[in-house]
Amino acid sequence: MAATANTHRYLSIGQLKAKKYETIDLGERYNTLFGILQTKFVMMVYGRSGCGKSVLVLQLCEELSKHGKILYNSHEERDNKTLQDRVNDFEINSKKITIAVSVPFDAMCEKISRGHYSYAVIDSVQFMSFTYEQLKQLIHLFKKKKKFGIIMVSRGDAKYNPKGAIEHLHACDVKCFLKSGHIDVESRYLKAPVSKRLFAPEKQNTNGQTSLF
Repeated sequence: MAATANTHRYLSIGQLKAKKYETIDLGERYNTLFGILQTKFVMMVYGRSGCGKSVLVLQLCEELSKHGKILYNSHEERDNKTLQDRVNDFEINSKKITIAVSVPFDAMCEKISRGHYSYAVIDSVQFMSFTYEQLKQLIHLFKKKKKFGIIMVSRGDAKYNPKGAIEHLHACDVKCFLKSGHIDVESRYLKAPVSKRLFAPEKQNTNGQTSLF
């Protein structure tokens, strides 16, 4: 888990080795990409506008929804037709995904708590003005949950350089940079980084948009 304000503890090497961690099995395509995620994780998907960030995250949410409820806080596209098109074109159908439209931080936290959500999506860090301090606060607020994942969508022109969100990136367990149809993933759940081409022309849907898988 990313470093946060946790309760101080001390463990022996034997105690650390004996610990059991709950994980999420997302199937081969996601497990290969991210590794076997712990039930508590922080992820960032970043890249230039139009590179497929939101599509990747929505497809991931469809799979994650098999393991819990998701609050997708949409600030950049709000509930515009572009978001509707992505949901329709890529068959995002889960009833466990709730779209929150430009919901501010405090209200989002309250909704997560009252609605028993297991995952929160920030789309995007820049449009929500989601700060590093808020990220730490969000992790801390729900640290007692057995299952809580945070996925941030961010702009970024270069690898390791999400716009105004470098501290957020350093706090992530999984870092995904998208560019020109490729994804570069660095994950604490993988033994080595992964570089993969996601856009495949033969997988275009009826509207000419390309599936990421």
